[in-house]
Amino acid sequence: MSLVSHLHTAPWFLPFRVLLSIKYGILISLRNRAYDLGFFKTERVKTLVVSVGNISAGGSGKTILVQALVQHFFSQGKRPAVLSRGYGRSSKGLLVVADNRGLKSMVNDAGDEPFLIAKNFPGVPVLVSENRVRGAQYLESKFSPDVIILDDGFQHRRLHRDLDIVIVDFNKTQKPRLLPWGFLRESTGNMARADVVVFSKKGCRENHENNLTFELDNVVKNHLGNDHPLASLKGSFGLFAGIGNPEHFFTQLEDIHQSAEVKISFPDHAQYTASQLAEIENNICDYWITTQKDIIKLDPEFCEKYNIFFIGVKASLPKPLINHLKQHFN
Repeated sequence: MSLVSHLHTAPWFLPFRVLLSIKYGILISLRNRAYDLGFFKTERVKTLVVSVGNISAGGSGKTILVQALVQHFFSQGKRPAVLSRGYGRSSKGLLVVADNRGLKSMVNDAGDEPFLIAKNFPGVPVLVSENRVRGAQYLESKFSPDVIILDDGFQHRRLHRDLDIVIVDFNKTQKPRLLPWGFLRESTGNMARADVVVFSKKGCRENHENNLTFELDNVVKNHLGNDHPLASLKGSFGLFAGIGNPEHFFTQLEDIHQSAEVKISFPDHAQYTASQLAEIENNICDYWITTQKDIIKLDPEFCEKYNIFFIGVKASLPKPLINHLKQHFN
């Protein structure tokens, strides 16, 4: 268990977490108030901007939703571009992950999620920058996209957005506690400033029109991208993932396959150090299944040696969100 995980669960640290949560909440409230009153300025670009964000930390399905939006705009004949901060990357400043001709950066420099989006959508410009205004201006001047999709943008209020989408992990909002006491980046009341709220994960409102549904593929792929029917895999297998909510992924996979012999959860954006790889090596399985976000960070020889596959996941856009997209981008 990491030091951060230990501190988050240790009973003796709870009073400190509560105090830090109160301080954090005050700072977030003051910042939001400053934007609401115009003390902090919001800057516009000429290109239409769609923001995808959340109010909880990690694992809500945000990157999957970004990819679903890219696919939607493609189907409408639009030219999308993606702008992200690139959390967990080794680089700093503005970096072009991919241009309209393909990948320009390595996964460690780009961050796993921007690299994944760029890999799945060749020809879509993907850029990472801590300064999202500068990043949007760069995309606009260099690539002239029809729409910029701002990944993880709900708390980044400096860049104006024409459509603000918030994805809510229902399971993490049942106890509305701010970081680091709970999982919320800001209070649930702030969802009111979003144009569209969509719900993800088990526990969301049953049959609600704003539910975001995730569906795993019925095939897995190896590190070379070759397809294998999931049903064709036989023997004992293990699951591992370094994502925001590994348990949800494990449950989904076991529901459509079989029970795993081993399940290993790594921290979100795991870089797969020698000690983390050893956790896989020290368990004997006929094959392993992970996410695409994880396999892109693994050495191909390691994947081949331990028979590692990844399974894709897609999201279907809720009808209310599609209606908003039509209103803004037709």
